[in-house]
Amino acid sequence: MTTQVEEIEAKLSYRPPAQTGEAARLGSSKPEEKVYAPIYSHVYAHGGKPILLEVTLSIRNTDIDVPMLVNEVNYYDTDGNQVRRYIDAPIVIAPLATIEFLVEQRDYEGGSGANFVVSWTSEKPVNDPLIEAVMVGSGENDTVSFVSTSVPIENK
Repeated sequence: MTTQVEEIEAKLSYRPPAQTGEAARLGSSKPEEKVYAPIYSHVYAHGGKPILLEVTLSIRNTDIDVPMLVNEVNYYDTDGNQVRRYIDAPIVIAPLATIEFLVEQRDYEGGSGANFVVSWTSEKPVNDPLIEAVMVGSGENDTVSFVSTSVPIENK
């Protein structure tokens, strides 16, 4: 028999965003933009001992009226090597909606200097999204949590 807390936890468990093909019906008139989001798969404490972190990358459409299109979400390690692609097809984010991507605590492949590169566009002028990484972990006697915010990557 499951408890009420277990039922709530099951409802809130992480699920990757759906890649539905809905993006095909949206065009894009806005030039594609890219952002860099720094993340940390671990940080050091207690004389260099690593604390492994779980990371949630949150992509929030801040526009009230216009959907946005996320074209790529790529994860890179400390040396700048691509570790993985998180989506194979564009994802539509409805106005005021959010999608999230997870790097699990046991996934330390990215290293302390890991990052995401996210590209996005829209069919109409749209507010810039809010893209943040939330990192959480615990060590021997410590709990660590912090947020990093993305920065635009200029098209050259």
